[in-house]
Amino acid sequence: MADTAFSKALVTIDWEEEKLLVLRCPITGEVVAAGYDPATGEFGYGEHVPEWENIPTVLFHYTPETGEFDFIRPQLKEEIDRKRQELEAADGDEEFDDFDVLQEHLPSIGKVPLVFCIETHGIATGPLTSTVYVGLDLAAASA
Repeated sequence: MADTAFSKALVTIDWEEEKLLVLRCPITGEVVAAGYDPATGEFGYGEHVPEWENIPTVLFHYTPETGEFDFIRPQLKEEIDRKRQELEAADGDEEFDDFDVLQEHLPSIGKVPLVFCIETHGIATGPLTSTVYVGLDLAAASA
């Protein structure tokens, strides 16, 4: 991965399936991620299901297995859309998905960005690996 705003903010956490822990925002203390069971496709939130829009530091929650954002701040989505249009105008043959634009092409993803990449490993009919990304802007709590 090139040296981007996303890669500079990235912290990878390797979670074992037996330990479906919750991850809290270091500023607000709110739950922002939980263990993901790749065999069932379920998150281990229990009673800690985040209300993304009410946690000021959360920018996005993305699960690559679904290829969709579970949550994304409207302002960030607008920046991604604007950058995609710019990229596609410059290179008309290539199409860019939202996460690729976020990961590789945005010059900034917040004032104090922190992106957790949570990798979970398990076994179903064979070994499974799942990844969940949670992006935070730690400065947003003071806004």
